[in-house]
Amino acid sequence: MGDKKRIFKVKVVNFLLKHGAELLEVRTGEVENDPKACTFLFANDDKLSGALIALKEYNKAKRLTLK
Repeated sequence: MGDKKRIFKVKVVNFLLKHGAELLEVRTGEVENDPKACTFLFANDDKLSGALIALKEYNKAKRLTLK
């Protein structure tokens, strides 16, 4: 895997942190249309993979309950 993964949405960042992903760095000024927006860099490892899978399952379950 690569060494870093960029995440832009704060809600996603919070979910990933709660599920054990490792936050490496927070940057500003990387988003062209919104210079104040933050970019969150995570270690691209097994912890992040697990957290992203959990996020996918969470969103899937959430969609099913809305139907």
